[in-house]
Amino acid sequence: MKKRFSQYSLWLSLLGIVMGVGQYFTPIYSSNILYIGIFIYLMGFLCGVIAFGKHEKGLMKYFSLTSFVVIPLLIMLGMLIFAMNFGES
Repeated sequence: MKKRFSQYSLWLSLLGIVMGVGQYFTPIYSSNILYIGIFIYLMGFLCGVIAFGKHEKGLMKYFSLTSFVVIPLLIMLGMLIFAMNFGES
């Protein structure tokens, strides 16, 4: 059986993102669930790095690699917009 790390990367990254973002839309907040989501996301990122290193075909391997850059940019953009709300009006 051939292991497709790009598929693991895609599904683990998506699951980690859904678990992390889902914490803010549910009335029950648990930091343990957030940490598990971050761990699953990082495992997906690691599988993406392995898929990239093995030169697997397809574009799925790029999802976790690009999301590792895009998510911090979105967080910084959110903080910038939040800070602009406290500026002079």
